[in-house]
Amino acid sequence: MDFISPEVQKQMQKNYDNRQIEINASKMQFDSRAEQVAYYLYEEIRDYQNKLPDTEDVAMSIVQFNQSITILVKEIGYIGYNLVCFHGEDTSGKPLELIQHVQQLNFLLMVVPKPEPEVPKRQIGFVG
Repeated sequence: MDFISPEVQKQMQKNYDNRQIEINASKMQFDSRAEQVAYYLYEEIRDYQNKLPDTEDVAMSIVQFNQSITILVKEIGYIGYNLVCFHGEDTSGKPLELIQHVQQLNFLLMVVPKPEPEVPKRQIGFVG
């Protein structure tokens, strides 16, 4: 590139760097879609569950409005591009569905004893 002036080379490098920033921002935006976020959460929760002994299972604890709710998640899915859904039940067996915006996700994974230790762990599904 000896035939290109140093100023032009500098501008070309700057253009390249700016393009890389745009590409990285696009990837971050793509990875923030509800479908992708829900799938990441599904994998994390499933991996956490698989590390537990057979007598224990994973649950989600959510604290909002000074109330704590424990959810035994059965399925994780999404609505549109920005809502993540958790389908499951509370510790009494009542059905629950939690819908949260991808920017509002905030919960605690916790270990709970299985009600029936001889029964296999709950299979958590991904609803795409």
